[in-house]
Amino acid sequence: MTYYTSEEYLRRRFEMFGRSCAYCASDPETHKKWHADVSVRLSHAIGLDRCIPVDGAKPRLLDEVRFDGFLRRHYVLETEPTVFMTFYLLVPDHPNGAAMLNPHGHGGAKEACLGFSPDGVTLEHDSFGVELCRRGYYVAAPDARGSGERRERGQQGDGRESQNSHRELLNAYICLGITPIGGMVWDLSRLFDFVASLPDVDPYRIGCAGMSGGGEQTIYFSALDERVALAITSGYFYGFRDALLMQPANCGCNFAPGLYELVDMGDIGAMIAPRPLFIESGVNDRLAGESGIKNVVSQVDVAAAAYENLGARGNIELHVHQGGHVWVGDFMDEFIDRHLS
Repeated sequence: MTYYTSEEYLRRRFEMFGRSCAYCASDPETHKKWHADVSVRLSHAIGLDRCIPVDGAKPRLLDEVRFDGFLRRHYVLETEPTVFMTFYLLVPDHPNGAAMLNPHGHGGAKEACLGFSPDGVTLEHDSFGVELCRRGYYVAAPDARGSGERRERGQQGDGRESQNSHRELLNAYICLGITPIGGMVWDLSRLFDFVASLPDVDPYRIGCAGMSGGGEQTIYFSALDERVALAITSGYFYGFRDALLMQPANCGCNFAPGLYELVDMGDIGAMIAPRPLFIESGVNDRLAGESGIKNVVSQVDVAAAAYENLGARGNIELHVHQGGHVWVGDFMDEFIDRHLS
């Protein structure tokens, strides 16, 4: 049987109409103008500008548990009317004044991200967030919309903790002019508001770090909320064409109307400049698409041009490991301490 697919059409259309907001600045002044324009247009594309504030919303403490070196608090916060975000706050025994938001990836929720059992009762291993907390950093790990305690009806129940409702949310959201990633960015900004209000936290020393879908949230959030002092993404920094356009079965949270017509990943990275940006990628990460690590490096080069223009070339780092779609973490501690201490 012969199949007539849309792949070649999609490739050609991407090349014809892609990246109207491609990074093109040549100095700090043109960078500033570019940044102002692309921020408005990207916010609109993902529906961030349509999110509805909740005046006076404050987190409600659900429970707290003592672990070695830190206290874990479990909160719920209303981020939009009737939209509730659950999150863990790890409170270090000896705070150093800095904090990190740690959004999770696609294979679970806040529990899996921090190394807890699916029911959240026991700490199964020391994760990046737990280790960071034991070194004095506050760590806040939220459930993304459609994940963990925020799963929609079709994905709820014990034994389904690794499932999410992102595709269902995309189908419902898109007809209202909003997207899952737009909602996730909004929620992270509301989480930032809370963490920045804590008496032991310096609001100018709050970063964001995540793996896979957590890296996705980190990149968009850090690009669109300039309060983020440092960003770390692992397994999520690659060109849209190979990674998403040609792999459309990826999670629905990756997609937004007209996204490819505006920017590519490197342009979003350029929006973070000159703030510190750490990118980790594996040479065998299949999510990078058919061109592999080249699809990562090409986008890092775009972002690096922005850092060069702003005199901050040393603030962007790419670390490549020999594995696949995994978090390795080499050199991250040094990067964080250097920029958040």
